[in-house]
Amino acid sequence: MSARTRRLAVQFYWGGIATGVMLPTLMEAAVTVARRSRTLGQVFDGFYVRLFAPKESILMLTVLGGAPFLLFGIFALIHLGTADRHGTELAARRHFALQMTYVAMVALAAWGHHGIMTARGSTAGLGFLFLPFLVVAAGVTAYALSRAFKRLRRGPAG
Repeated sequence: MSARTRRLAVQFYWGGIATGVMLPTLMEAAVTVARRSRTLGQVFDGFYVRLFAPKESILMLTVLGGAPFLLFGIFALIHLGTADRHGTELAARRHFALQMTYVAMVALAAWGHHGIMTARGSTAGLGFLFLPFLVVAAGVTAYALSRAFKRLRRGPAG
């Protein structure tokens, strides 16, 4: 494996995990600041208490929201790890597809978290149970479309 591909694989792996861990907390902070007129200091005051609070368990949201990004990181590590065996052009195509997958997953997860956190319905929180499956489905779709786009643009290999 080339040094560039190894670096990209590690960046996707740790970047995916970091995104999955931080995205729910950052979205909760953004919604609280924007909709409830609080400062960032007020949002993070008592953060450790709210990690396990019954109605706002940030830890549960992090575990549920982070699972698709953990899967993405493992997939990227394995997928880019075998790309150099088949040529640098295939590695570049896989890298492009993984970038588009990451963007689609982050966009859908952020949109979903924002929508659920700003909903007025009493059952909106159930959306957090279904959001990881939708994020994985969006990632798979984005990956397939990105690979098809690159294949049509550059030829049948890859």
